[in-house]
Amino acid sequence: MLHELTVHNFAIIRDLEITFDNGLNVISGETGAGKSILIGAVNLILGSRASQEMIRTGTQEASVEATFLFADDSAAAVRRLETLGLEPAEALSIRRSISRSNKNRIFVNDQAVSLQQLQSLARGLISISGQHEHQLLLDSVLHLELLDNYGRLDPLCRRVREIHSEWTAVQEELRRLMRSRRERAEKLDYMRFQLQELEAARLVPGEDVDLEQERNLLRHAATLREAADHADQALYAGRGAVLEQLSAVEKDMEALLRIDGSLEPLSVHLQQARIHLEELVHGVQQYAHRITFDPQRLSAVEERLTQLQRLGKKYGGGLDAMLGRQEELKRELSGEDDADLREDFLNKSLDELRGRYLAEATVLSDRRREAARSLETEVRAVLGSLDMARARFEVRFHDTSRGDGGPVDAPFTASGIDRVEFLLSANPGEELKPLARVASGGELSRILLALKSLLGRQGEAETLVFDEVDAGIGGRIAELVGLQLKRLASRQQVICITHLPQIACYGEHHYRVAKETLDEETYTRIRLLEREERVDELSRMLGGIAISDTTRAHAEEILRRGEAGS
Repeated sequence: MLHELTVHNFAIIRDLEITFDNGLNVISGETGAGKSILIGAVNLILGSRASQEMIRTGTQEASVEATFLFADDSAAAVRRLETLGLEPAEALSIRRSISRSNKNRIFVNDQAVSLQQLQSLARGLISISGQHEHQLLLDSVLHLELLDNYGRLDPLCRRVREIHSEWTAVQEELRRLMRSRRERAEKLDYMRFQLQELEAARLVPGEDVDLEQERNLLRHAATLREAADHADQALYAGRGAVLEQLSAVEKDMEALLRIDGSLEPLSVHLQQARIHLEELVHGVQQYAHRITFDPQRLSAVEERLTQLQRLGKKYGGGLDAMLGRQEELKRELSGEDDADLREDFLNKSLDELRGRYLAEATVLSDRRREAARSLETEVRAVLGSLDMARARFEVRFHDTSRGDGGPVDAPFTASGIDRVEFLLSANPGEELKPLARVASGGELSRILLALKSLLGRQGEAETLVFDEVDAGIGGRIAELVGLQLKRLASRQQVICITHLPQIACYGEHHYRVAKETLDEETYTRIRLLEREERVDELSRMLGGIAISDTTRAHAEEILRRGEAGS
């Protein structure tokens, strides 16, 4: 409930404080007195766009503050405060200031918040319906939302939205996958070519080192053979070779041993030397036999090394880098198989989610149709109480092709498979028409009031504000509208700005807005009227400039009727 509204330096309002109460709060005043400015101030509290033009001339800053009171068991209030990290409280204070220096600020319970946070927090606190707000009723998207609110279908709507959100996410992932695969098509062809080239090379770890060593030996084969043969001659095959001279030494050692047996250890060393020299000779001879000058093999080795060098430049380094690239290509190309599996999984997920969506959306659609029939009946009843007893109101469903098994080619949206529109025939013999084609502003005003009356029962908003809902009506119809507003106010707080005494008389609290000029400055003031002052105000609204005793008697009469509620 909106409890207090404080406005400073806003448009032509310098300082204004209003305390509202439960029930029907009526605001009246001359045209141009500033009633619409109050609506602008409330809109600021709800998060509307601010501009420096709103600041009172001659001042640097304007501010608007509103205090809302909640019922003790108001879960909505708790949720609102928790969204901003605030402790639950019985009151909610929203303060917004506009500065010419563009230092605009917003505070909720003295905590600074952003405009987006304010808009989220304030949603549903107040519902403002003004002369221009009638246009909202012409939006068929809003019609579906109103129907869902009326039927209390939010849990079903939420399930449909959640499934649709999952479906959308899976569909987007599938799109990204397909787009990525298309973009990678040429790249993958090149990757396959690279893998084929590397595999055809039959790379072997360490092969480059072995080939370099072999090429070195082949290039120096003649030198190596010559050195090996020379060593063989010196050790064994040549005249005066080492082994030949060692034989002479052995004969001398035998002579020594026959005379001095203590030299036996030296004889052992001599025998070991012969063994080592013979092994050395054998090894040199074998090495010499292996060495051959093979130009064809040298050419093959050099060709292989050239191939490895060429591949190394292409694939970024030595043999190890090429082998690493080869394994990397295998992994990336095998990922295509994974992509096929992922695509198949995503398509199956889409089918499963679509089935779940259609099942839930069909249930929601059926419930909407039930709610629509009930809403039609209740709207017709309320319109009847507003002197439109022969009016016909219909909720029409569009573009939902339904077969025996459910929706067929139905729209696939977050709000479900339905598109609805409110239709009205205000007079007998007229065809049902969309609300956009209803010419009379008075008829639209009453339809708006009827819908608000019904939707108010569903907790659509804590406070309902009607800005000149009396547009286009008068006389008996205006009195019926006033009575309907009073009935509506028995369930929730209503604030109504009106020019008609037939409506104002039903207010439980009556405020008068007046414009005054002092020292060449214009001010807007508002105050709560006592009963006698209400008679004066109703007389002004009835009689204009000249107020007669008859006019005052009439004002007294309609006020008593309003107080009696009939």
